[in-house]
Amino acid sequence: MSEKRARKPSATAAQSDLNKRTKIEWIESASPVFNVERFEMAGALFDCQDGDELSKQEVKQKLDAYLHPSKKKEEEETNVDSTS
Repeated sequence: MSEKRARKPSATAAQSDLNKRTKIEWIESASPVFNVERFEMAGALFDCQDGDELSKQEVKQKLDAYLHPSKKKEEEETNVDSTS
């Protein structure tokens, strides 16, 4: 029974490594995985290096932030300096 517990973390670690892809691989698979255009994925991942390996969850968070910026951030931009 203890052997099964020891194997389980290594299996999940290996699985999480398999789910990681490079920036270019995510851009190329933008349409089938997230149903977005390649240019939208490239915009979301613009701050990542080409060789960085990203998980699907990380990419999803960046894509959501890129496609749906918060309203609070928009308000800050419009109220920066309206006196000039």
